[in-house]
Amino acid sequence: MSTVLEDVEAFRKFVLEHSRTEEAGIAIEDLFQRWHASRLSECELQQSLESLNRGLADVAAGRLFDAQDAIQQTRNRMPKKS
Repeated sequence: MSTVLEDVEAFRKFVLEHSRTEEAGIAIEDLFQRWHASRLSECELQQSLESLNRGLADVAAGRLFDAQDAIQQTRNRMPKKS
């Protein structure tokens, strides 16, 4: 298991490597996401892929609803504060 300092150093090196390429203008948040993804195990990558595929299947099957509606429905079910 790596320490926080080791992770910071690894990320710093990743940023420096990518700052010298055509990706030099990419946002730091996006670089962090790429760095994090590059460190996932095969099992974690497989689980992510399966989750994405389930989500795409939900979209294709029309099993989606508006987030604002879901939030409002949840609020309506919550007890009112006195």
